[in-house]
Amino acid sequence: MGTVRATLALLLLATLYVASLVLFPVEEVTVEGLRHLKRDEVLARTGILPGEPWLWLTARRLNPLLQDPWVASARMEKPGPGQVRLLLRERTPFLPLPGGDALAEDGTLLPGGAPLARGPRVEGKGPLPVQDLLALARAYPGAQRLRYTPAGFWVELPQARIFAPNVRLLLEYAQSARPEGQVYVYSWGVSVRP
Repeated sequence: MGTVRATLALLLLATLYVASLVLFPVEEVTVEGLRHLKRDEVLARTGILPGEPWLWLTARRLNPLLQDPWVASARMEKPGPGQVRLLLRERTPFLPLPGGDALAEDGTLLPGGAPLARGPRVEGKGPLPVQDLLALARAYPGAQRLRYTPAGFWVELPQARIFAPNVRLLLEYAQSARPEGQVYVYSWGVSVRP
């Protein structure tokens, strides 16, 4: 009796699946919010293509897309039978890094994003201090270059070069002065050279 019910349930599901392919296939897929990614690439990753069964599409199809560092969020809508709309929000490159990558404003590493980044160039030695660099770029919006070394951090502005052994001192200094020349910020004071 149980085997008969299971077989009937499977036949019903198979019939519904085939009927959904015939009666409600995906006819139109629109993708909104693209800036860096390409439409065909998005559709290939999600597998949402014309001819797919519209009734069976779920948000799980977006999981491979959400693994891409360029994708901040993705949502699928079904505005009508056969219609699918993918709404993406891509991350924006902010700080260009050596080697061609960039940091997004949320700290995500974006491969190949350096040419699109609008922030100051980043140079340095050692592990990348992501949050420190993002804080410096926000505190010094006119910065042209940010450098980090084991000795400390440099912020290069059009009219000044500022050094401090740690980011906290640079952030405090950004709120209190309009620097010019060579500026060295330490916990015990500030040294300025023209």
